[in-house]
Amino acid sequence: MKLNPKLPNMLNLLLILTIFIFCFACGKDDDGSLSNLPSKGAQLLAGSTDTIVYVSVDNVNVPIYLSIPKDCGAKDFPAVVVKHGSGGLWKDDNPSRGVLSSQFREWKNLLSENCMVGAFVDSYTGAGAVERSGKWDTPPETFRISTQFVRPRYANAALTFLRNLTFDDGSKVVRPKDIGILGFSDGGGAVFATLYDSSSTPPNWKWTQKYDGKEYTEADGVRAPPEIPFDGGFKGGVFYYGGVYGHGYWGGNPCDHDAMTDNIYQVYAPMQFHIPAKGYLAENALCMIDLLIEKQNPVELNLYEGVGHGFDTDEAEQSLRARNNTINWFKQLFNMK
Repeated sequence: MKLNPKLPNMLNLLLILTIFIFCFACGKDDDGSLSNLPSKGAQLLAGSTDTIVYVSVDNVNVPIYLSIPKDCGAKDFPAVVVKHGSGGLWKDDNPSRGVLSSQFREWKNLLSENCMVGAFVDSYTGAGAVERSGKWDTPPETFRISTQFVRPRYANAALTFLRNLTFDDGSKVVRPKDIGILGFSDGGGAVFATLYDSSSTPPNWKWTQKYDGKEYTEADGVRAPPEIPFDGGFKGGVFYYGGVYGHGYWGGNPCDHDAMTDNIYQVYAPMQFHIPAKGYLAENALCMIDLLIEKQNPVELNLYEGVGHGFDTDEAEQSLRARNNTINWFKQLFNMK
């Protein structure tokens, strides 16, 4: 696959996000090509399937594995941006091969079978991380891949990219208002942060996080979450067994008696939660869901008995049920027949 050499490699899209697109690796069944048109955004040939593109955000080159459904008889697809967990996106932790891990290959196929574009965002490679562990789980390094304030910016960049993606006849690949987001574990926390209603932030709020008893502020690298995109955010999101406390990023612990006043988190779009009863993050998540319901936020809880954290990859009945619930929820969200 080759780009048109006469076209520039850089274009400026919405939200002052600089985005450049080229083919890094192509799926074995990919027979289309990708080029970059400054007036339209990125452009695909009809028939394109798997392609890896790069989006540059805050001077970090963020890979996105893009999958286009085949045999769906349509062009303007709904789309789902997918956020990986702490283990990363790639098979054998090797981004240079451009092969998704088994979990995300399964999700790519599941989305394609249901006529949805998948945009799998690699939030770690651009920062030099492979997994969120060791130094990448402690300040200041963890701020470079922050679940709360970096990964949401990558998600919004993918949203902008999809909205500007066209086929070579000028038609939209994705319906601009029918784009959802899905995340697992650390990626679930990233979905949670991405869908934060930034308009609800109290005046003079200070964004801080606490690690091992020490509080870190914006002077240490903590940032505010991104604003809701001015052309609209995601239509909704699905959260699998992630964290909701964010080291105190949203204020008080959602399980505390004063959480209603001390925790500021609210969503701007509907969310579906998949919580395993035996998951080590379940208690806070369930408290947060109760808190959001009390605040009249549009959330839905699916609680799965008998499984723990990471159950999506367990090949258990609960995993299949959660995947079916997810696809059906997105279909309803996107008004798909």
